[in-house]
Amino acid sequence: TVIWIGPELTPWLDRAMVDSKAVSLPLLDAQETQTRPYPAGQSEEEGDHAEHADDTDATTDAAHNHAHDGTDPHAWMNPANAAIWLDLIAADLSTLDPEHAATYAANATTAKARIAQMDAEIGAQLAPIKDKPFVSFHAAYGYFVAHYGLAHHGSLALGDATTPGAARLTQLQAKLKSGAYTCAFPEVQHDPALLTQLMDGSATKLGAPLDPVGSSLPFGPDAYDTLMRNIAKTLADCLNSKP
Repeated sequence: TVIWIGPELTPWLDRAMVDSKAVSLPLLDAQETQTRPYPAGQSEEEGDHAEHADDTDATTDAAHNHAHDGTDPHAWMNPANAAIWLDLIAADLSTLDPEHAATYAANATTAKARIAQMDAEIGAQLAPIKDKPFVSFHAAYGYFVAHYGLAHHGSLALGDATTPGAARLTQLQAKLKSGAYTCAFPEVQHDPALLTQLMDGSATKLGAPLDPVGSSLPFGPDAYDTLMRNIAKTLADCLNSKP
């Protein structure tokens, strides 16, 4: 079984599985998964990315290059989905390995309890900064900010493989200089030069880089917990800091 988010996140994997005999479990397609669309009002970036998404070589070479229209695939950013997926994965593994079904179910129950504790702690950590506006490098945080009620006011680019147009850059620079945002956050996977250039002369604070896919984290049972806690801490550190 190939357990993955789905072609909305990794279209190259969808193509690679065409001739595969493996059973596909796309978590985004599960009936129980809570999904959301990308935010409206970003037509310029959508147009830019639509052209890029048709470039087969580009999508094949990027591990996190996906179409940024329709359903937002960053659904792991909502811990409720993570808990739902644990049951789906445990059920799938139990079908393949029924002898250990009880173990898979028990492990899923334990992991769900950890996620519930993490969720409550992050909620309390972020509560004091709910009204502080910020921008991110790209539109990967819709589920996270909706779940925790944060004031995310957009992104530099709609997609991580998208170059924002001149109109978008001018608009964002004006808002940064007007003091509309408390913080701006780059990402681990991308050069922060463009964002810092736009921030020149503004009072907006530059936060530490966010890592929405956990590419900087070691693999292991604590990876999801660490990913979510790191994002929360990065946001809180900047948004709580004094000018």
